[in-house]
Amino acid sequence: MRFCQFPSIILSLLLFSPALQANTEIQVPLVVDQPHLERMLGSALGLDETGRGRVQADGCNFADLSDLRLQVMDQRLTLDMGLVAHSGVMAMGHCRGPGPVGSRLHLELKPGIDGQGLAVVFRAEGAELRRSDGSPGLLSRPSRILADNLVIPRIERTVVDVSGVLMAIDDLIEDFKPGAGGTESLLSQRARLSQVTAEPDGLRAELLIKVTQPPTAEPAPEPVLDATELAEWQRVEDELDGFLTVLIARLASQVDNRDLQLDLLALLLETRQRIAEALLIDDPSVDPVRSLFLEAWDGLKPLLARLEPMDVADDRDLRLAGFIAAGDALAALDALGPEFGLEISRDGLRRLARLLLAGDAPISFTPLPLNEDPALRRLFGLDPDSPTIGPAMSSIPWWQRLLPLAHANPVSLAESLRGVVASPATLDNYLDLVARLLDAVYTEHMANGSRIPAEHRELFRPLVRATAWRESCWRHYVGPADQPRVIRSSVGAIGMMQIMGRVWRGVYDVERLEAEIEYNIAAGIEILEHYLVDYAIRRGEHQHPGGADNLVRATYAAYNGGPRHLSRHRRDDTPASLRAIDESFWNEFVQIREEGWPPVARCFSVAE
Repeated sequence: MRFCQFPSIILSLLLFSPALQANTEIQVPLVVDQPHLERMLGSALGLDETGRGRVQADGCNFADLSDLRLQVMDQRLTLDMGLVAHSGVMAMGHCRGPGPVGSRLHLELKPGIDGQGLAVVFRAEGAELRRSDGSPGLLSRPSRILADNLVIPRIERTVVDVSGVLMAIDDLIEDFKPGAGGTESLLSQRARLSQVTAEPDGLRAELLIKVTQPPTAEPAPEPVLDATELAEWQRVEDELDGFLTVLIARLASQVDNRDLQLDLLALLLETRQRIAEALLIDDPSVDPVRSLFLEAWDGLKPLLARLEPMDVADDRDLRLAGFIAAGDALAALDALGPEFGLEISRDGLRRLARLLLAGDAPISFTPLPLNEDPALRRLFGLDPDSPTIGPAMSSIPWWQRLLPLAHANPVSLAESLRGVVASPATLDNYLDLVARLLDAVYTEHMANGSRIPAEHRELFRPLVRATAWRESCWRHYVGPADQPRVIRSSVGAIGMMQIMGRVWRGVYDVERLEAEIEYNIAAGIEILEHYLVDYAIRRGEHQHPGGADNLVRATYAAYNGGPRHLSRHRRDDTPASLRAIDESFWNEFVQIREEGWPPVARCFSVAE
């Protein structure tokens, strides 16, 4: 089943803060949109892909149906469809009777809830047959009989069964409740539908969940996490990372809307960035996994709502609806207060994933893969193979390795820099080699099909050089000359281009980012182009005051902080620390663009 064929069933959290009592209610409005209802009614009537079908009493008495239309006006759900009645009797092997009579069936559907509160049902009222042009008039009695006996009963048997959604929410609450391993249930009553009304978007059903307030205890100081607890905490963060990667990659691969794909991928990068930062937290009273889950859900929900234009014909079990309902119910539960707070678990994430992915959900989301995933690279608009950086050193004949470096390829240039720590004595030669390596990798990238529009390409070479300088001062190694180590930031950014393996895993090989300078640079160039083309240009940063210079500022801001930082250079609420980073980068970019050389004194001095 293709995910782009799921219905747009949008669930949003009711914003209220009930008084905490022994039993507390959570209400979540569930909106089933018109296209999905039309699909369900059409299926009940046997309509095919062209919207046509036939309901039949016998060989001589049947109705051909077509052009089903569903509308909501003044909180009334109305159905209108074409009906061609065929009636007669069998005589001498042939049907004898009047010819087919065309009309339109018009009626109002009254939505209600079944006796168990697990499904939406319908009652047809005010049914009437009109002429084919919609005007009232006398039509044949057989047409009315066929409508009353064949069509309307099928419509009234249409049921929006949400029992699976409600059961999923119940199970998720138990999996995510504090101390989920305990036997005491948080639910005082299973989830039910409480009321349903017709609204402009379709049907709005109120989903009601009753929970029991857990017993409160005097807060005690949180002990410092021991090594085992800390490792388990990080494993759950890995599970959240893997959960979102599988989910977002699957959704992005199934939609045809490139803007939606890129926004889904941006959410993945942002969440991974937050996870990497959360790993630095050393505060046992803070639960970063819970916050990360809720932030990711807040970002994902509006993207799921944009699936509305997709074909919804195959969503028989409301899989997407169950997934969204479960996530919204968890958010609603967490909003009640710390007594009801979520406890994110690996089992809970797997159960949530299975609501959407069913049998395609992996048994586990860990360990996280660290090598390249061709499918993920395609989603980012990259060549499924590794970034092109010339042949491996092992494939270069020995005599070519002895050629002057002026004619060397990126790999041989990188080999000359491998394990080399910059020092005052060799600084000029070192920086010259790095400049040539940056240009060699850049030239090879552009020759292999850059997506940057021609009018903006002159910005890209100095952008690459300035980014490498701002991130690492053109260094891949630091430390003593006899014990070099790859430069690494506090959040795990690696190498000359300071690429966060945690954020870009699957798109790039994490081990190669560390081991191969040329691969690190090639990856950084690809990431810069991705942010420049798919975010800065696509979102029109150059159309704001500042023109094309904004593209440079925005691209680096996204590279430095993630997609959500794209416009920070022009926002009034940007923290001073980030403004200082952006201003320093811009000054370095201008110098490199005008002089071709970075401000060396910022990083290196004779006294070093």
